[in-house]
Amino acid sequence: MTYATPTLFIQKFGLQETLQFLQDEEGLLTEQLLKDALAGTWTGTPSAEEQAAATAALARITRQMAVTSSLMDGYLLSAVQLPLAAGDVNAGVLEDCCLALARCGLADDSDNATDRMDDCCKTWRAWLRDVSTGKAKLAGAGGEAITPSGGARTGQATSKFRWCGFGAVPGGRR
Repeated sequence: MTYATPTLFIQKFGLQETLQFLQDEEGLLTEQLLKDALAGTWTGTPSAEEQAAATAALARITRQMAVTSSLMDGYLLSAVQLPLAAGDVNAGVLEDCCLALARCGLADDSDNATDRMDDCCKTWRAWLRDVSTGKAKLAGAGGEAITPSGGARTGQATSKFRWCGFGAVPGGRR
């Protein structure tokens, strides 16, 4: 399950910024081509190269949303039962987190990345770590804690292996 979509990304950060992140080196991608790729239909008569550039851009942002959502699940899984219920009260927070982290993932060079953007991503990653360790919790609609996943268990299980004799020479000497 992805926490955000390319359409939500464009709504949050704008078509121009999204285009800047996704433009190929040849500059074939335009706002209209990106809109067309999202809609699944082409207006006008774009060349095969332009259609390929738009399709590749849409695939890139869609993949980034999926990768970011999987990263988030890695943190969330130790704290809550996944997938969260449809319409979960935390959806907006998780959506914002996904969008911010995906933005950093798409800003893959110094032309696109900013210190402010990096700081925002550091804040969201710290929040995810806090959720995974139990320092921060996701809340239900009434403010109650949502069903935990059981988390990760640590410790030593009982064993019938005689550890004190492991590698020892009969008589207790080595």
